[in-house]
Amino acid sequence: MISWRYHVVSIVAVVLAFGLGILAGTSVVNEEFLRELRENTEEAQAQRDAAEAELAIHERVARELQPILRDGVLEGREAIVLTTEGVEGPARRVIEELAAAGVEPLTTISLTRRLLELDPDDLAVLQEILGTTSGDETSLHVELAQELAARLAFGPDAGPDDVLADLLDRGLVTADRDLDHEALQEIGGAGQLVALAAGGTPPEGLPDPAVLLLPLSEDLLQNQVPVAVVGPREDGYGLVEAVRASGAVPDCSLVTVDHIDLTIGGIALVMGIDRLLDDRDPAFLPGGDYGVRAGALLPGDPPASCRR
Repeated sequence: MISWRYHVVSIVAVVLAFGLGILAGTSVVNEEFLRELRENTEEAQAQRDAAEAELAIHERVARELQPILRDGVLEGREAIVLTTEGVEGPARRVIEELAAAGVEPLTTISLTRRLLELDPDDLAVLQEILGTTSGDETSLHVELAQELAARLAFGPDAGPDDVLADLLDRGLVTADRDLDHEALQEIGGAGQLVALAAGGTPPEGLPDPAVLLLPLSEDLLQNQVPVAVVGPREDGYGLVEAVRASGAVPDCSLVTVDHIDLTIGGIALVMGIDRLLDDRDPAFLPGGDYGVRAGALLPGDPPASCRR
C-alpha cells in the first residue's frame, strides 16, 4: 500500500519537475523580459527624478517670489471655505494662503459624514430642514446642494428660515468658529469667493465628491458665485478631477488647483483668484486649471479653450 506521505511527496516532485521544465524552456524569454523590465523601470525612475528636480527648482523660485506674487494681492476680499469631514487638510492650506493674500476668511464649513451618509434619523432631519417628504437620499442631496448654493450666493433670507443655520444647529455641518445669528448674517452674498477644498487619502468608505461638493460647485457657478476648487498632488478623494471632468462646469469658469501642498500651488491659487475676480480680458473667461496635472503651474496666457 502506498502511504499518504509518499503520495504527497510524489505530487510535489511532479509539480516541481513540471515547473523546472517550463523555466528551462523559457529562460531566454524570461531573460529578455527581465532586461526590458529593468530598462523600463530605470527610464521611469529617471523621468520621475527629472520631474522632481524640475519641481524643486520651481519651489525654490516660488519661495523667493511668494511675497511679491501672493502677499496682500487679495486685500479686502472675503471667502468661505467648504470641505468634507475627513479630508480637511487642503482646507487649512487654503485658509493659510488666502489669509496671507489679505483675504478675510469668514469661516470654514465642513460637511459631516452624517450628512453624506444619511441614516433614517438624519434623513428625517434633512427632510424637515428642506421642507420635503422625499425619502430618496440622492434627491435630498441634490436639493440640499441647490439650497446651500443659493444661501451662499445671496445670503440669508429676511425670514426666519436659514438652511445654513439649521444644518449647523442639527450638527450636519460644522464650522471652525462660533457662528451666532449676527455672524451668520455675514456669511454669503455678492462678491464673496467660495473655495471648495478636499483631497489626500480619505477615510475608508467616505463618499466621493459627487455626493455634495461636486453638485455644490456646479450650483454655485449657476448662481454666478466666484469659485475655486483645490486639492493636493496626492489625492485619493478626487474633488479637483471630478470638477474638471464635469460637463456642467465650462472651461475657465472657475479656478482649480491640484498642487496646493506646494508653495507654488498657493501662489497659483491667489493669482488665479485675482484673475477670476477682476476679469481683465473680455475676450477670455477668467478661470483656469493650474497644477501638475493641469499642465500649468501658474496662471499665464489663457488657452484657446477659455475664449468667450
